Amino acid sequence: MSGSSTIGERIKAVRLRANLGQEAFAKALGYAKRTLVGWELGEAEPPVALMAKLRHTYDVDPEWVILAKDTVPQSYYGPVDWDRLDRLRSDVDAVCRDVGLKLPDERSQALARVLYDGGADAGAANRRQLRGTLLALSLGD
Repeated sequence: MSGSSTIGERIKAVRLRANLGQEAFAKALGYAKRTLVGWELGEAEPPVALMAKLRHTYDVDPEWVILAKDTVPQSYYGPVDWDRLDRLRSDVDAVCRDVGLKLPDERSQALARVLYDGGADAGAANRRQLRGTLLALSLGD
């Protein structure tokens, strides 16, 4: 690769950062997998409306998606501690397994982001509180 990435490569970087496959990522954005594949391969340009969805759903700076040269997703709202977010995502996934609740990947990621934005950090106390909340949700109608 030259030293510059394409919009498609940056979209793919966002998808990989979210730990989603093409099918789940495309669905979360409201597009078909084939459409996403076309963007990632540079066969088609994504619509401008996608930038708003990436910003809203994945906290990605639209200017980075369009103009950047690197493939490290930049946050729209500010720097993101990706390691902390990953730890929270692992907590969410582990607690879901413990309580027998199957969340779609995009919901698990969104829950981890809510915890992150609320200042939570991964650990035993966080898992206990999360377990109580998810257990209550899993028992609902």
